[in-house]
Amino acid sequence: MARCTICHTLIKDADQTALCSDCDNVYHQSCWDEMGGCATYGCARAPVAEKTAPVSGQGRGWGDHKVCPACGGKIGSSLLACGCGARFPYADPMSREAYAEYQQDLAARKRSRNLLLLLFFLTFAGLPGPVTGPLAGYYAYARRHLLTGQAGSYVALGIGTALLGLGYALVFSLLALGL
Repeated sequence: MARCTICHTLIKDADQTALCSDCDNVYHQSCWDEMGGCATYGCARAPVAEKTAPVSGQGRGWGDHKVCPACGGKIGSSLLACGCGARFPYADPMSREAYAEYQQDLAARKRSRNLLLLLFFLTFAGLPGPVTGPLAGYYAYARRHLLTGQAGSYVALGIGTALLGLGYALVFSLLALGL
């Protein structure tokens, strides 16, 4: 007795069968009909998989749209960017006011990061280090709400800059004392 390679049950003598003329596998007739041909991978009598057309309008949720708060155009409801160049932090629709607030927050984060980088490079230069280092540490602590999250390494940069500045202060003090 053979096993049907589609349903993996024994084929009984009373069962209607189908024989693949290419690979000689025996199937239940009902399994053969449901499969649409041979179930052996690579067999010429195996059914050809139908390719579906690509989905149009990718990025949409159930065909919904939302209004871009920057340009007012319609975009897919799940998109995080618009063709006008606007980017959004989440897929939920935003009002113009919320988008303006988000843009102001991004600009404040960028200014804070750039100022902290400037303080780091001034501290690294050496001579202004005893002043700019602690200033960078204080600035990083005071602005930590803008420097955390994705840019959390900036808080660490501020603390490291403060330690570097204190190290320079120690070295300059020892040099001033003649040690």
